[in-house]
Amino acid sequence: MEKSFSKIKKALLIGIGGGADIVGTIPTKILLESYGIKSILGGIPWERYSIDPYPGPRPFSQIINKTKINDSLCWADKKTRTYDGLYFSESKVSNILNEKVILVNIFNSPKLIADDIFLFTQKNKIDLVVGIDVGGDILATGKEPGLASPLADSILLSALNRLSMKVETFIGVLGYGSDGELKPEEIDKSLSIISRHGGLLTSSGINKKSYSIMKRIIKKVETDASRIPLLAFEGVRGVENIRRGKVQIEIHPMSQITFYLDTKKLFKYISLSSRLVSKSNNILDANSILLKNGFRTELNYEIKIHNNSSS
Repeated sequence: MEKSFSKIKKALLIGIGGGADIVGTIPTKILLESYGIKSILGGIPWERYSIDPYPGPRPFSQIINKTKINDSLCWADKKTRTYDGLYFSESKVSNILNEKVILVNIFNSPKLIADDIFLFTQKNKIDLVVGIDVGGDILATGKEPGLASPLADSILLSALNRLSMKVETFIGVLGYGSDGELKPEEIDKSLSIISRHGGLLTSSGINKKSYSIMKRIIKKVETDASRIPLLAFEGVRGVENIRRGKVQIEIHPMSQITFYLDTKKLFKYISLSSRLVSKSNNILDANSILLKNGFRTELNYEIKIHNNSSS
């Protein structure tokens, strides 16, 4: 891994699950900086329904103060928001770090997203793309009863798997169950399978610098999953309520570690949902495929809540 880092000059780090996963890119950003690698941060314009009562991610057509790059990517800054006044987690991170960030349009197919990210990496001389999931639900095989939000992760893991044929990619997982979906033993099992296939690349904890930056960010960005690693770094152990008291999770020292995984092996050996949506035409097609195969999805959940509140 260190030898690989020596060849990399610039990276794109994408929070791939929406809901402020961009916050979870900070430990990786600081790690890469220690090797002299510059990073561009990115995320998905999809806040939790408790923050944005609009079902699903926001399409680019609803977003102002952005700079379009292509059909799948745009630049965002502290002024980037929706027409109805929603500032994304990415906008707030941009404001705090005083740097532009990327928004990814997951309405597109995994193939188009991969193609568009590749064009961006070529133009901006990016050597590495890392997808960061906070919580660990990207490690789901599909059999876990608590899995509730596989859609965004699956679309982007599928896209990064395609991209890995042209650009070096890997997946970082921070939080070890901090989103309340997978149990630690389920994460243990998936990591063991990946390790047996040589897919666990390395791991790295939060340090004082990444802690300080994340602490500043979560004062402005509402996030449960990315807050838990900070509590773990502070030495907190035990049960913590998240999702506004609806879910309980266990905080332990592993919660502040990011595990870096081989994208292709995670896709091949663990993520059934990503394989299922790999040839989907768009987010609605991907959502339909997952529902037909017995998965619950975050989009379907939000649509149901929205319809019930409107009736």
